[in-house]
Amino acid sequence: MVTSFGKFLRNLRMDVGELLLDMASKLHVSPAFLSGVENGKRKIPEGWLDKISGLYGLTDEQSAKMKESYFDSNDKVDIVLNDLQDKQRNLAIAFARR
Repeated sequence: MVTSFGKFLRNLRMDVGELLLDMASKLHVSPAFLSGVENGKRKIPEGWLDKISGLYGLTDEQSAKMKESYFDSNDKVDIVLNDLQDKQRNLAIAFARR
């Protein structure tokens, strides 16, 4: 499922005439990883907003659109249950189910 952030990245890449390989190289990731981010299969790495904005000289309007798409696409929260006591773990699972 392509996310709004993935659409933004793909459109940016097309607008500047870059291949997936080119953008991946600039972001220091593999093309497969970048493709996964574009397709919503990989989590958006921390720090990418500033990195992309700087690399591509985004305008304020483009940066705002990118941030909006980032928050729209990042609607999941990871909860680490390993170090929790049974009651805490059960409570976290109950909230996750709702």
